[in-house]
Amino acid sequence: MKKEYLEVLGNLIGIFQNLVTADFNIAVSDTEKIVAASPGKTINLNLHNGEILKEGSVAMEAIISGNPVIRQVPREVYGVPYMGRAIPLLDDNEVIGCIIVAESLDAKEKLIDMAQNLSTTIEQITAAMEENAAGLEKVASLSHQMEQVSEVNLQSVNETDKIVDSVYNIARQSKLLGFNASIEAAHAGNAGRGFTVVASEISQLAENSTNSTKKITDILEKLKTENGKVNKTSQELSLILTQIAAATEEVSAATQSLTHMSSELVDMAENLI
Repeated sequence: MKKEYLEVLGNLIGIFQNLVTADFNIAVSDTEKIVAASPGKTINLNLHNGEILKEGSVAMEAIISGNPVIRQVPREVYGVPYMGRAIPLLDDNEVIGCIIVAESLDAKEKLIDMAQNLSTTIEQITAAMEENAAGLEKVASLSHQMEQVSEVNLQSVNETDKIVDSVYNIARQSKLLGFNASIEAAHAGNAGRGFTVVASEISQLAENSTNSTKKITDILEKLKTENGKVNKTSQELSLILTQIAAATEEVSAATQSLTHMSSELVDMAENLI
C-alpha cells in the first residue's frame, strides 16, 4: 500500500463501521500520527487527526514490530473496557502505518456480571432448598412419630376400655348383690338391720361406680375421637410432606440444570472476543 493511500483509507473507515453490528472505535495512522479517526457509539478513545501516537500503544507496538497486536484494556483507562487491535500497513515490506480498532467490551463485562450473579443466586437457592429439605425430613420424622404415638395412645385407650368394662361389670354385680342383701335383711327383721345398712352402702357404692364408669367411658370415647383426628392429620401431613419432597427434588434438578447453563453462559461471555 502506498503512503498516499492512507488518507483514502481513512476516508473509508466510516463505511467499515456501518458494515458490521459491533461497536468499535477505528482509526488509521502513519508511523507517527493519526491520519483519520471515527468514534464508536459507546466507545470513544478521543483520537484526532494529527494526534501523535503514544509510546506503548498498540499502534506503536504494531508499527515497531511489524506484526498485528491485540491487547485488552481495562475500564479504568478510558472509562470503558475494550479490546485494542492494531494491524500494520506495509509498502514493499516497509511499515507505513496501521489500522487501529478498539472494540467495546462493555456488553461482554455486563453479560459476565449477569451470568455470575445468576450463578450466585442459583447457589443461594440451592443452599436454601437443601436447608428446606433437611427441615422437611425433620418434620416428616416428627409426623411419623406423632402417628406412632397416636397408635400407641389408641391401643392404651382400648386397653383402658377393657378395664372400664370390668369395673362396670363388678359395679353391676355389686349392685345386684346389694339388692339381694337388702331383701334378705328385710326377711331377717330386726336382726338384719345392721346388714341392711351394709347392703345400702354396697348398692350406693355400686351406683357411684356405675356413674363413674359411664363418665370414664365418655372421656375415653372423646379421647378416641380426638386421637383419630390426630392420626388422620398426621397421615395427611405425611402425604403433603411427601408431595413437597417430590416437588423439591424436581426443583433441585431444574436448579442443577440452571447451574450448568449459567456456567456455560459465563464461558460463552468470556469467549465473546
